[in-house]
Amino acid sequence: MFDLNVGTVGAVNIVTSENGGLSNDQIADMLASKLIYISDEAPEPIRLQADAFRDRVRNMAQYYIELARKEERASICAKVRDAGQLELAKAIGRL
Repeated sequence: MFDLNVGTVGAVNIVTSENGGLSNDQIADMLASKLIYISDEAPEPIRLQADAFRDRVRNMAQYYIELARKEERASICAKVRDAGQLELAKAIGRL
């Protein structure tokens, strides 16, 4: 009656956080590991080069994630200030 197919699933990474959302570091790590996969069977020089490249991608991703969050807060502050909530806008700006 039911046709069940069995397959395999590759490596699964789970990232959690406590008391808030994911950190910039966690998001940058997730992005770099998804973009750049390094085989365990790769020759050592290639693996080292790929590791260095993944670190550069991770650092660049972290920079732009931080910038995006900062700009989002600035946009929220502007909207809140436009709504007449000056103290709330100042408090958000200090985050």
